[in-house]
Amino acid sequence: MKNEYILEKSNIRNLIKLLTTFEGKTLTRLKVDINHKYNKTDSLENLTNKLRNGTVKATEVLEIFDILGYDVIIRKK
Repeated sequence: MKNEYILEKSNIRNLIKLLTTFEGKTLTRLKVDINHKYNKTDSLENLTNKLRNGTVKATEVLEIFDILGYDVIIRKK
């Protein structure tokens, strides 16, 4: 059975933290993996601030889900 999660602006931070834990990672390890794969240099603090403030970009969310091994599927309501 596949798990499905509804991504909303209000739950993005908690959903990312939940899925990161499910995959046996920490946010620190997640950020290291993102920086390595996508040739970035920004900090964990930058990511956590964006998640807390709800200002994370769609491209960053896609990178996070890619590192965690999740597909993003858009489905009409």
